[in-house]
Amino acid sequence: MTNKRLDHKATKALIIINAPRNLWRCVFILSVLVLILVSCAPAAPPASTSTPTASPLPSLTATATIIPTPTPTITPTPEPAWYTPLNPTIGQLKFQYAEVVNKRARVYPTFQDAVAKNGNYGYLPKYPAYVAYTASRSSEDGRTFFLTQNGWMDGADLQMLTPSTFAGFELTRAVDFRFGWVLADTQSVNSAGTPIRAYSRYEVVHEVPAATQNPGHIAVGADEWLPEDNVALINPQVPAEAGAGACRFIYVDIATQTLGVYEDCKLIFATLVSTGANDWTFEGDYNILYKVEYNSILPPETSTSNYYIEQVPYFMTYAQNFGFHGAYWHDNFGAAASHGCINLSPADAKWLYDWAVIGTRVIISPGK
Repeated sequence: MTNKRLDHKATKALIIINAPRNLWRCVFILSVLVLILVSCAPAAPPASTSTPTASPLPSLTATATIIPTPTPTITPTPEPAWYTPLNPTIGQLKFQYAEVVNKRARVYPTFQDAVAKNGNYGYLPKYPAYVAYTASRSSEDGRTFFLTQNGWMDGADLQMLTPSTFAGFELTRAVDFRFGWVLADTQSVNSAGTPIRAYSRYEVVHEVPAATQNPGHIAVGADEWLPEDNVALINPQVPAEAGAGACRFIYVDIATQTLGVYEDCKLIFATLVSTGANDWTFEGDYNILYKVEYNSILPPETSTSNYYIEQVPYFMTYAQNFGFHGAYWHDNFGAAASHGCINLSPADAKWLYDWAVIGTRVIISPGK
């Protein structure tokens, strides 16, 4: 027991004796580390009272790219408005229409007769025929029948029609250039024949002065040309046939298939028409004789034509059976297509019907 205590005391004394030696060893190691850190730190720049000189930048080896200044785009001055299209709603009609596609189509007095297909029926007076209907009904077996001016007809004998939406326009100011419409989808070209842009049927265009000539073409822009055969143009000047002092009249040009309305000695309305095929529309100086809002028409007894057309809108005669009227059965305005009358789109026919009065002068010219 005594020996263990002596050993414990001896060990404790040894630690105490060695403590200073260990402490100094630690102090020595810390001092060495401080010296190393100090020697690695960057030296502070020497103090100077003179203005420091900037070090020259290294020379550039790459060549700078010069970006060209873009050329400003010149926006052309908008052309002053010179016309106003007709409101298409004026072309709305009181009836719906169909083409008769069966030459032996039957007409029944009642819906029940039509459904039963019994012997109580008749035929239309002429063929080809176009009918106006005001109602339709379906039978239990799914067939559809239409109530026309003469009676009920089977829908299988009819082809429904959508009247043309083409319309001319009113001029809002005097113009000194020829203008008109593109008659068929086509492409404009420059003088070298390179295509410029596409034009659609019935698109409005006008002629512009040209520094050069391009035979067979109409200039519609700076070095932009349209094929002459695909354009119908109107000259806005009072035509020579009207004579001096003519201030209120309708003028039809058969060659260009155009119509102009003049009031106060100036052109106020223009459009495309369809005159008679086979030269059936005759030139001359006439007057409006008769007006009726809707009229069913048949050929005169002396005519070699066969047709029957119900509820033709806005009919105005100027010579015997010849007249102006709306045509709901075709959309071929700008080309001769009638049996002698002057066909207009429903909207144009309505406008002309409202403007004209009994006695209004009508000039029909062969044109050039």
